[in-house]
Amino acid sequence: MTNLEIAKQIVDLLGGKENVSKTAHCMTRLRVSVKDVKRVDQKGLKNLDGVLGLVQEGEAIQIVLGPGKVKKVTDLCIEEFGLPKNSQDGSWEENKAKIKGAQKESKLKKVLKLISEIFVPLIPAIIAAGLFNGFASLLAQMMADGVVSGQFFTMLQLILSLLGSAFLGYFAIYTGIYAAQVFGATPAFGGMIGAISIGANLVEISKMVGLYNETEPLESILTTGKGGIIGVIFGVWILSIIEKKVRKHVPDVLDLIVTPFVSLLVTGVLFIFIIMPLAGVASDALVSGLTLIINSTHPLVRVLSGFLLAALFLPMVLLGLHHGLIPIYAIQLEQMGGVSLFPVLSMGGAGQVGAAIAIYLMAKKVGNERLKTIITGALPAGFLGVGEPLIYGVTLPLGKPFITAGIGAGFGGAYIMLTHVMANAWGPSGLVAIPLMQGVGSMLNFFIGLCISYVGGFVVTKMFVTQKDVREEEEVEIDGNAIPSSVQLMAPVNGECISLSDVNDPVFSNRMMGDGVAFRFTEDLIASPCHGKVCMIANTKHAIGLMNEDGVEVLIHIGLDTVDLKGKGFDILVQEGQIVETGTPLVRLDRSYLQSEGVDLTTPMIVTNSANMNVITYPNPDVKQGVTTVIQCEN
Repeated sequence: MTNLEIAKQIVDLLGGKENVSKTAHCMTRLRVSVKDVKRVDQKGLKNLDGVLGLVQEGEAIQIVLGPGKVKKVTDLCIEEFGLPKNSQDGSWEENKAKIKGAQKESKLKKVLKLISEIFVPLIPAIIAAGLFNGFASLLAQMMADGVVSGQFFTMLQLILSLLGSAFLGYFAIYTGIYAAQVFGATPAFGGMIGAISIGANLVEISKMVGLYNETEPLESILTTGKGGIIGVIFGVWILSIIEKKVRKHVPDVLDLIVTPFVSLLVTGVLFIFIIMPLAGVASDALVSGLTLIINSTHPLVRVLSGFLLAALFLPMVLLGLHHGLIPIYAIQLEQMGGVSLFPVLSMGGAGQVGAAIAIYLMAKKVGNERLKTIITGALPAGFLGVGEPLIYGVTLPLGKPFITAGIGAGFGGAYIMLTHVMANAWGPSGLVAIPLMQGVGSMLNFFIGLCISYVGGFVVTKMFVTQKDVREEEEVEIDGNAIPSSVQLMAPVNGECISLSDVNDPVFSNRMMGDGVAFRFTEDLIASPCHGKVCMIANTKHAIGLMNEDGVEVLIHIGLDTVDLKGKGFDILVQEGQIVETGTPLVRLDRSYLQSEGVDLTTPMIVTNSANMNVITYPNPDVKQGVTTVIQCEN
C-alpha cells in the first residue's frame, strides 16, 4: 500500500475531511482532532496496512505510523485530501478536546506536562550540545594519548567545546525563555530570570548578606547557579503571575515602561533571596539522593536500583510521569557534569525490541500476518530508540509482552548502573544514543547494556508469552461516548425562550452549529444552564462553551454580531476549566453600553454535538433562570 493510498484511507476512515478540525504530527504519530468521534471507524484504522496503533483521548485521535512515514502521510493528508492544518472552528473544538482530556488528568500529570512543554523544544539543542561535548572530550583524550596531534586537531577540539558550551553554558537562560512561553510571561523576561541565576554578581550579593560560605563555596545558601533549573522554572512561574497582575492595573500608556520594570524588580528580589535558596535545598537533596545510589560501592544497591528504574520506565511513560524526569536530567548535567539516569532509562525501549522479536517468531508460527507486518515496520525504529510503534502496535495491546519487555529491560539497566555509564546529554535512546555517552568506556558499556536488554526482553517474553497470546482474536467494540438517556438544560436567563428559526442570523436559524434555542431578556446576568465545566471563553467575551458531566456540549452566544465589540460590554465571571452548577453566574452585561452600540442581544444557546442525540426544545414566553427546562437531550 503506497503512502498516498494510506493517506486516502485514513481520511475516509476519520469520517472525511469535514470531520477533522486540526491535523498535526510528532515523530511517530499523526494527530487529528475530530468533530464527531462516532464517525471515526477506529477498527478500520487499526486494521489499515501501515498503521501500527491507535490512541484515542476524547476528540483527539493519534494514529501511530512510525518515524519517516508519519510526515509523508500527514503531508499527503493535508495537501492531497484537504485535512486542515489548523482548526477551522476557532478555539471551541480545540478547547473541547483539551477539557475532555483534562477531566481525566490529575494535577500531578498537568504539572508534569507543563514541565515537558518547557523542555521538549530544547531537546534538539541538548542533543547537539551533548554530541559536540562528547566528540570534544574524545578528541582531547586522543590528543593526550598521542593518537592525533597538531594545530588542526587543537582548533577542532576548541571549536567543538565552544559549540557545546554555547548551549549548556547558558542552559538556564534558554529554560527561562521557554518557561515564560509556557506560563504566559514575556519570553525575554524569562530569559532574564535565567540569566540572574548564573550572574557573577550573585557571589558579591551573597557575601554582603552573609549567605556565602568562603570555605566551601558550593555549600553557600546563595551563589551562582544555586537552585539550578528548578529555581528558574519556579521563578518564571512567579514572574508570570506578577507580570499579569501588574499589567492589569497599569494604564496602557505606561505599560511598556512600568510593567517590565516592576515585574522584574519584584520577581528578581524574590528570586534571589527566597526562590534560589529554597530551590537550592530541593535540588541539592535530589542530587544527593541520586549520588548516594550512583556512588554506592555496594553492587546490590546499584543492581537493584538500575533494574527497577529500567523496568518501570515505560509504565511511567504511560502514566505521563516521565515528564518529571527531564528536570532531574538537567540538574544532573548542571551539578554532576553528566547524566546517569538517562542511560539507565534508555534500556526500557531496548526491552521492547527484544520482546517484539520473540512475538514475531510466535506470530510467524501461528500465521498472524498482521502482527508480523507491524513488527517488521516498527523494529527499525525500535533499534533507533523510537519505541512508540512497538508499544502501541505490539506489546501494549497484547498485555503480557509489555510487562515481560520491562523485566527484560531491567537486566540492561542493572548493568548500566553497575558500570557507571554517564551521558553528555539526553535525547533519543537506542543505538543512536551511543555518541551521547561520555568517553569510549561509557559508549561500549551502553552498547552492551542495550544488547543485554534485547536478549532479556526476548528470553523473558519467550518464557511467559505463549502462541495463544498472539493469535488473531475478534475485537469487541465498546462505545464510550454514549449520551445518557435524558439530559435537561435550564434557561440561562429570565425572559423569553424562542425557536432558533426566529433568530435573525442564518448561522443559527439554519442550525449550522447545532440545534438549540435562543433568548430575549431584559436583565444583565447570564447563568449556567447545567452542572458542568467551562471549556471555552471567546477572546472577545461574547461566547462561552460548557460541557456537562454527561458529555453534552453547550455554546451560549451572547447577542448577534457582538464579536465586533472586542469584549466591551461583557464582564466574564468565570474562568476556563472552572466547574459550575446550574444557575452559576457566567457573564454580566453592560446593557446600557450594548444598547448604545445598537446590537441585537438575542442570545442563542446551542447544543454543538446535537448530531449525536435527539434534541427536544421548549420555546416559552416566560422562562425562569436555572428553573425552566428549555432543552432536553435524549439518546
